[in-house]
Amino acid sequence: MYYDIRDIIKSRCSNIDSTRLTHFTNYFFTIVAKKLIPKNIELEDLIDNALKYVTEIVLYDKNHPKYKELGPDVKGLRDPKDKKIYVRADLNEDLIEMTIYHEIHHATQTNPKNDEVGINQVDNYGRMLMEAQTQYFAEQVYCMMHQIPFEEIEIPSENLRMQPGGTIVSNLHNYEMYDTFLSKLAILLDVSKDYFVKINFLYQNEEGIKDLEKKYNEACSKYNINISFENIMKALDYIYVVDFTAYHENSDKETIIKGKETQDKYIIYDNFRLKLSLKQQFSYMDYFDRNIISSLLDSGDLEKVKQFSKYIINNDTRKMLKEFITKYIK
Repeated sequence: MYYDIRDIIKSRCSNIDSTRLTHFTNYFFTIVAKKLIPKNIELEDLIDNALKYVTEIVLYDKNHPKYKELGPDVKGLRDPKDKKIYVRADLNEDLIEMTIYHEIHHATQTNPKNDEVGINQVDNYGRMLMEAQTQYFAEQVYCMMHQIPFEEIEIPSENLRMQPGGTIVSNLHNYEMYDTFLSKLAILLDVSKDYFVKINFLYQNEEGIKDLEKKYNEACSKYNINISFENIMKALDYIYVVDFTAYHENSDKETIIKGKETQDKYIIYDNFRLKLSLKQQFSYMDYFDRNIISSLLDSGDLEKVKQFSKYIINNDTRKMLKEFITKYIK
């Protein structure tokens, strides 16, 4: 099957270079092997999308304009204007490879009618989930190609761009904070993480986001959760915008990293504006965790409480739940 997919890619672009051909083949082989192409979508259409938005893969050094533009933290990006993937050459080899898959995934899930990516057909709407599933799948490709699993690890929040006092549990090597939320939502909605990959291909008529909202509302009804889908998305988008602003070169990067609040308000979601701070970001995370775990406890679904609890951000809350689980859940 691997070589069949490679031949299809070559048939769609006869002059494709060896670097793109190898990474494209690895990526689409994993898509097919994991059966992640939704109904009514053809493999060839996804390949054409990737080829449209990735004409070259460029490794850049500190002297490159992209390095000066993006700063030392950004690992790579897909430029929708010149249709190239840019990746920092000073990263280790495995991170370079995963970053390339990450950007190919973005390209494949881009709507050619408006150049928006995946379910994010409105600015910032669902962006955090889109980024989470992108890195999740990029690392899935890497693991499949190298036949290695990544073990789940715990990362103190002070080691990330976060307020201290929390722990991130993830088996990713990047975007660990986003992956934690993907894990919790997968548990809550009774889906695998692959579900989030699929719905990001369903950007036509916002089918993907509509399906996500439907599943979330079903979970709300089942567990008596009182946080609306819109408010969940607002919270996730706020978390994303704070992290994004602390990641790229901009006037407020150091303000956020130092734990201070920005003077200006940022557009988080449609007409929703807020000042940015790590404290408020942590508050949104904690609010989500406490509300969901409370609803799960009230519902009596102790198995789901057990699954959800290890991904809770706040160290004190997680410790308290661990003691409860040890005492009451076998």
